[in-house]
Amino acid sequence: MKNATKHAENLKSLVKKLLKEAKPDPKQVIDPVRALVSGILTFDTTDARCAEAWKVIDREFVDLNELRVATELEVIDLIGTKYPQIDHRAVMLRETLNGIFEKEHTLSLDRLKTLGRKEARAMLRELPEMTPYVEGYTTLFGLDEAAIPVDKTMLDYLIYQDCLEPETSLEDAQKFLESQFKVDEHYEAFFVIRRAALKRHK
Repeated sequence: MKNATKHAENLKSLVKKLLKEAKPDPKQVIDPVRALVSGILTFDTTDARCAEAWKVIDREFVDLNELRVATELEVIDLIGTKYPQIDHRAVMLRETLNGIFEKEHTLSLDRLKTLGRKEARAMLRELPEMTPYVEGYTTLFGLDEAAIPVDKTMLDYLIYQDCLEPETSLEDAQKFLESQFKVDEHYEAFFVIRRAALKRHK
């Protein structure tokens, strides 16, 4: 990355400032498949919207296997057409959940907990419709491993703050962020950057 040293300094200063303004909520580790679904529901939008969507999913489906076999139209109708990028999310839900089922012969990612972090992340990246944000979110909250999920809202915010070059991809942004913080700092860096990015995005 061009100007990597300058961007690294800006990034660390920004996160330090954001951490002074407010501390992150405690990290909640959840089932890996639920974490993956939450990742799909939260990119470029708020946790509050995700919570509302989960209420509908948990009410309307017996389990996530039922969500897996639901049609895109059913998912869109249930979660609501006003949910940001719902058409894209419905495709992601179907494709990633079916990808897990085909690979594991069950709707579970528990086997990934027995693998090393790099191997587990590589397997997640192989799932259809996977993005750096959803992969990172599943790793961070489902596998309780270090990762910094990055979505478009966060990317735009970090470019605006001169922490990344304008042409930086999501994949490169994620690699850069993860290389700049210790593994035990990944969650708090993700939390404060995402919060600030969503605030600016309103």
